[in-house]
Amino acid sequence: MKKVALLLAVPLAVFVVALLGLAVLFATVGGTAQAAACTLSTLTSSKTSTTSTTTTPSSNANCGAAAIATLPTSPVVSDGLPANYVMPADATAAETVAITYALAQLGKPYLWGGAGPAAFDCSGLTMMAWARAGVSLLHYTGDQIGEGTAVTSYAEIAPGDLVLVPGSDGTVASPGHVGIYVGDGLVESAVDVQFGVIVQPYSYFISGGLSGIRHVG
Repeated sequence: MKKVALLLAVPLAVFVVALLGLAVLFATVGGTAQAAACTLSTLTSSKTSTTSTTTTPSSNANCGAAAIATLPTSPVVSDGLPANYVMPADATAAETVAITYALAQLGKPYLWGGAGPAAFDCSGLTMMAWARAGVSLLHYTGDQIGEGTAVTSYAEIAPGDLVLVPGSDGTVASPGHVGIYVGDGLVESAVDVQFGVIVQPYSYFISGGLSGIRHVG
């Protein structure tokens, strides 16, 4: 009986070591540490027989979402976009394309890992908005903090710039949430499963801390 138990334990131990190795591998590749954390946090085990165990991804609504500090405290009207909003007059052709695409996604649901067309996560929205303008971005927020060039202050921000904040699962040094600046003191992002894609005032968006602003156009 002990021999049988040992034979069953060995494959399980090998599986655990392999899973831990995969986690370390993902966590050491730049911004994909966020992807590793979110992916592994969504694994649930299900026993399929007396001798093997498998893992199946399940949804995790918190990965890459905005922090509690930045969430709206009252119902969002018209997805947060003011009725008198107009495209910034100083937006370049590429910035106009990116912002126009982003605004067309207002009201769509949040889905971690989503890159449209039906649903988005925060970095999926910014990635697809800039892809429409011919600019390639990596999908994860931890990677987008290194895209383009740094903007040193809000006074230098331009339409279409990425605004990165800690979010629900990051820090100032390692942001977990990103939005796109649409001008007029406003940032659009895929916030979370409750609010989906909305616009918020810049000051509110960064109320939990500012990790950086990146110019990618």
